[in-house]
Amino acid sequence: ALDVSIQAQILNLFMDLRERLNLTYLFISHDLGVVEHISDRVAIMYLGRFVEEAPAEEIFARANHPYTQALLAEVPRIETTKRGFAAIKGELPSPLSPPSGCHFHPRCPHAMPRCRTEAPRLKAVAAGHK
Repeated sequence: ALDVSIQAQILNLFMDLRERLNLTYLFISHDLGVVEHISDRVAIMYLGRFVEEAPAEEIFARANHPYTQALLAEVPRIETTKRGFAAIKGELPSPLSPPSGCHFHPRCPHAMPRCRTEAPRLKAVAAGHK
């Protein structure tokens, strides 16, 4: 964890170098506020599987997967009054022994019987949004 001013300087340096040198970064973070600020595209993973991928603006405006929606619901926003933390219901499965099918199904409010047996593939829900 960096001091906020140091973190901002480093992120600004990354963004400046990206523009000047036409670089691509793979930026891995749990800080979705920073991810939203620095990223062109975002991929969300749950227990080692990609559950959603899209341009950053699209993910933050129209998240499709329930896990992505739950993550984004907890990102602090200036324009909203923050209510208490709303943890995702259910017990977090072990990454060493994830559940069959969709790894998120034990905690998903939209789980169907097939979610227990079938691992979903990413499919297009909008242009560039899987």
